[in-house]
Amino acid sequence: MHIIFRNGLNAAKKNIGPGLLLQGLALALVLLYYFHPPTRQMLLEVPKIRQATGFLFPLLATALFGGLIPFLFLAVRKKIAAGRYISELLFMLGFWAITGLAIDSLYQAQSVLFGDQVDAATIIKKVVVDQFVFSVFWSAPFAIVTMHWKNCGFSFQAAIKSFSRKQFLIKLPSILLALWAVWIPTVAIVYCLPPALQFPLVNIVLCFWSLLLTALNSGENNEIDC
Repeated sequence: MHIIFRNGLNAAKKNIGPGLLLQGLALALVLLYYFHPPTRQMLLEVPKIRQATGFLFPLLATALFGGLIPFLFLAVRKKIAAGRYISELLFMLGFWAITGLAIDSLYQAQSVLFGDQVDAATIIKKVVVDQFVFSVFWSAPFAIVTMHWKNCGFSFQAAIKSFSRKQFLIKLPSILLALWAVWIPTVAIVYCLPPALQFPLVNIVLCFWSLLLTALNSGENNEIDC
């Protein structure tokens, strides 16, 4: 099997159990929102928190779910090298804070472009833009470049010197295969909620995706290394 498909499929298969679990939880949350009034009332408090915190909400929420919680999980399992705890924590918090701002901007832009209706046509449009435009041209390349920088010991000079266009073009499809396995069904579920609740829900899945991304960029799967 070609290395592109092998790397992506290996990372996706390794996490298929947790991925299905979190997608199930996301679906359960959507169903509870529509059919369980107490849950609906609780979730409707989230936009109030967003309104009170402003632009800090996507920064802090995604840094927590995509950065801090997975970092603690990796630290407990001793998956972080000794002496790199602080740098790894700062990297994960910064990476996911920036990602949170980008995702939040995407959701707001899609509301303007396609509206806030929860119907099949609108959901399909948003999923297509999300997964085949935003992910292909921003989130996956951003992940590859920043993970490469991390793997080079956070040295810009070493990262630039060792970066290869050929290896990038191998790594990109691998990342996308793993990404689509998680996020195509997930964002379809997310877009079934009102816009104000879409961003909070997507953060639930970020814990899994953060761990999946780490698995794909581990030593055995890392095709762009210093």
